[in-house]
Amino acid sequence: MKPLLTLTLALTSFAALSQSKVSWGEEFKMHRSSTDLSIVYTDKSGVYMEESHDIAKVGLFSGRVRKSSILVKLDANMAEQYRNDFDKELKGKDFDRLFLIRDRLYLFATDFTKKDNTLHLYAAEIDKGSGNLKGDWQEIYAWQKNDKKEEIDYNITLNEDSSKVVLTGTYTGKEQNRYEIKMMDANLKLIGKPLNISNEFDPKTFQVQDFVYTTSGNAILIGRIYTYEEGKKKKDKFLLFSNYSIRIYDLQGKMVKELSTDIDGKFLVTGKMFQLKNELVLAAFYSNEKKRKEINGMLVQRFDPATGKVLMTAKKDLNTSLISEVEDDDGDDKKKKKDKDDDNEEGLTANLVFRNFYIAPDNGLVILAEKYSRRLIETSSYSPGFGPNAVGTWSHNTYVRYDCGDIYMSKVSAAGNIDWLHVLPKSQVETIQIGHASSPGMGVGFWGFFDRADGRPFYAGFSSLAGKGTIHLFFNDNDKNADVLQPGTKIKQVTRFGITSCYQVNLDMVTGKYTRKAIFSNKDIPTSMPRLGSVMNNTLWVTGKDDRTFAKSKIAVGKIVCAD
Repeated sequence: MKPLLTLTLALTSFAALSQSKVSWGEEFKMHRSSTDLSIVYTDKSGVYMEESHDIAKVGLFSGRVRKSSILVKLDANMAEQYRNDFDKELKGKDFDRLFLIRDRLYLFATDFTKKDNTLHLYAAEIDKGSGNLKGDWQEIYAWQKNDKKEEIDYNITLNEDSSKVVLTGTYTGKEQNRYEIKMMDANLKLIGKPLNISNEFDPKTFQVQDFVYTTSGNAILIGRIYTYEEGKKKKDKFLLFSNYSIRIYDLQGKMVKELSTDIDGKFLVTGKMFQLKNELVLAAFYSNEKKRKEINGMLVQRFDPATGKVLMTAKKDLNTSLISEVEDDDGDDKKKKKDKDDDNEEGLTANLVFRNFYIAPDNGLVILAEKYSRRLIETSSYSPGFGPNAVGTWSHNTYVRYDCGDIYMSKVSAAGNIDWLHVLPKSQVETIQIGHASSPGMGVGFWGFFDRADGRPFYAGFSSLAGKGTIHLFFNDNDKNADVLQPGTKIKQVTRFGITSCYQVNLDMVTGKYTRKAIFSNKDIPTSMPRLGSVMNNTLWVTGKDDRTFAKSKIAVGKIVCAD
C-alpha cells in the first residue's frame, strides 16, 4: 500500500475554490482477474465494495466459467478492513448479485435444474462486520419453464419506501412474454399471491424498459417496441425503435388502461416513469416526426396511479441552438456544419437519456438527463507469416464506444409548468475492448429492465447529490473546458481521462442558476469514476482505478463532502 501523500498538496489548491471537502485513502490492488469494481453500500462504519471476477470450472469435460465476487470493506478512514471472496460458498451455484435490504446485506445466487427445467434463487445474509455468511443458504423462489425453449430471467428491486422486496420474473417464449411479480418482506418471506401479466408482443421486438409498482398495488409495464429495418434481414442489429407501450395492470393482472404515448402530435423517443407522492410522473423527450430520428422537445405528464387519468401535461420545444460544438483531444476540429436554413432546422439527435429526479424545496421537480449513445466497433487486421510456406493470421477485436455528452437540467413547477431548461456542454468518449463478446446493443443502447448492467463506462458520465436547496453534479472534464457553462463555446472532447480534473457543478433547484469548479486532478491519483459513486447524506464516495496490462489494477477510494 502506498499513501497518497502527494495528493494532499494537489487537493489543497483545488479545495480552496470549492466549499466541498475532498479526501482520498491509500492505494491498493484489485484481484488480477477482476473485471468490475463498484461501491455496494456506505454507512457510518465505512464503505463496502464489490470486485467481480470469473472462475473457471476445472474438469476433463468442462470449460465452464462462472461469476464470483469479492467483498471489500474499508473503514471510515478508507483503510482496508477485510477482503473476502465467496468462491467456496458458491460451489454448485452461480453468483447473481450483492443486494442491500434496509441495513442488511445479502448474497444472491442461482442454480438451474435441467431435470425439471427449474431456476432456483437462493439468498444468504452477510455479516457486515466480518464479511462472512451468517448462516446457510435459503431458497427464495423457483421459476419453472412450461417449455424447454422458454428463457427465464428476473430482477430484484425495492418498492417505493424500501419496506418490501419486489421479485419480477419473466418467461420469454416464441409467441409472447409472461411476467410474474412477487412481493417479499425485509426477511425475504413471500407476501400474498403472485401477480401474473402477459402481453401479445413478439419477444424479439419487445423490450421491457421498466416496471413501476404503485402504492395502490397496481403495476405499470413500460416497454419499447421495435421493428426491423426495411430491406434488411431480421437480425437484432437491424432493429429500430418504433414506439413506447405503457400499460397499467391491477392486482389480478388485468390491464386497467393503456396510456397514450403519441400526445398532441408528438411522438415519444425516450421516457422515464416514476411515482412522486400520490401521483405517477412521466418525463419524456419527443419528436415531431413519427420516425423519431430526432428530438424536438420535452414533455412531462402526471397521472392518477389507480386509474391512469392524465392530471397535467407540460411541453417545451428544443432546437439545434443547444448543440455543443466539439473538437477532439488532439485539437482537430470535428464539428459538423449545421443547416442554417431556418425553414429546414434539424432537431437534436435522438439520444437523450434521463438520469435523476429530485424534489425541489418549492415542491417542483428537477430533472437531469444526458446525451448518451453506445455502439459496437469491430476491427480486423491481417499479419503475414514469415518464410516461403508461412500462413498469415487474422486478428479480430471488438470494442464498445460510449459517448456521454451534454447534461440537460430542467425544472417542472408544482403547478406543472416547465420553469427552466439549461444545457451544460460536455463531451466524453470512452472506448473499452470486450474481445470477441457479442454486441451489448447498438445505437443509444438502452438497458432493459432484466439486463445485468455492468459498471461500464467507468470514467465517463456524471453523478449527482442533492443538498438542502442545491444539486451537486460531478464529472471528469478537460481543463480547457473549465469556464464552459452553456452552448455557444467550442469544447474539447475527453478521451484520455487520466489527464482530466473532476469538476463540481452546483445547481440551485429553485432558480436554475449554476456554477462549476474543479475540485481535484486525476493526474496524481488512480483515475476517478464519479458516475459509479455512492451517495450517503451529503457525501459522495468515489472510486479511482488505473488499469495495467501486465500487473494488477491500482484502485483508491475517496469522498467528497458537500457543505449543504
